[in-house]
Amino acid sequence: MSDIIAGLDAAVGDGVDIISLSMGARSMEYYVDPIAISAFAATQKGIFVSCAAGNFGPSKSSLSNGAPWVLTVGASTIDRSIRATVRFGEGTELDGETLYQPKDFKPDQQFSTRWCWPGTPTAPIATDPQ
Repeated sequence: MSDIIAGLDAAVGDGVDIISLSMGARSMEYYVDPIAISAFAATQKGIFVSCAAGNFGPSKSSLSNGAPWVLTVGASTIDRSIRATVRFGEGTELDGETLYQPKDFKPDQQFSTRWCWPGTPTAPIATDPQ
């Protein structure tokens, strides 16, 4: 694991724009997870981080690399799609699919996150006003 962390640190030092990790380990708390910690440091430098969801569990339908500042990518075998549109603060819209749609979801509902607020992937971290 130390070689992977050294590679991430070197990538950040080299000034990359994107880091994509196609590996994972057992899920653990973010404050002790070396991938989550390194990914957080990278996002602080404006680097987009994507990680594989992994295949380790700890149980069926669980994943690794689930830190909220990482785009976690995985596959599924669900036989339907739930369409979703992400609308950024400056107006850009991206269509896609999701596996989560709350029962009280309203199509015109606005969301903000600590990590990409107010709508651009490189926006500085801001305090969520909610």
